[in-house]
Amino acid sequence: MPRTSRVARAVSRGALALTCGLGISSSADARWPPASEADGVYGRFHGDTDLSLKLGGLVSDGHLSGSVGASAHYYSMVGITGDYSENLTAEGSHARSMAVGAELKPLFLPRWVLGFERGPAWLDLAIDSVCLGFGAYFADTPVAGDSTRGVWFSAGLGVPILGDATGPWLELREVRRFPDPGQPGEPAHNALLLYLSWHQFIQLGPEPP
Repeated sequence: MPRTSRVARAVSRGALALTCGLGISSSADARWPPASEADGVYGRFHGDTDLSLKLGGLVSDGHLSGSVGASAHYYSMVGITGDYSENLTAEGSHARSMAVGAELKPLFLPRWVLGFERGPAWLDLAIDSVCLGFGAYFADTPVAGDSTRGVWFSAGLGVPILGDATGPWLELREVRRFPDPGQPGEPAHNALLLYLSWHQFIQLGPEPP
């Protein structure tokens, strides 16, 4: 009889341990992924302004230029951007160029409101980073004293290296430049910008209630 009692107690304890284990597993599954990874925001509400500094290169007419850039976007949607590039060889059509403009990222807010931010984080952030831009550019040619200017339109996207809105990104932008009509001999041309950038969110406006 005592032996039977010990067996019964052992079986009871085993069943209790199994039940607890299943309960913990179910609770963990219900919480996975964690809120910071599953809220669809991925840190983009840590401030109202997304600031970014960029370092990379510009390829135009088969020639490579070193490039630096900066941008600021309000709630990862609309913002301003600027780039400065300098030719690394003496053979390019432009010795240096500067571009400023506006940029729109139209996908983040609609996808978040409609519940389409379902992960993984890097994919949601990459889709939301699709951007359209326009602005003006100014360029100096290798010929001393000769310069050009015009307007540009662009499309681009980025991928967060660590799967979070804050931190390092790889960014790609395709740019189409149209020189002013009064500048004969300067054709419209494409340029490709590739950047390694750092994004940081700061609060410039009043804190939300």
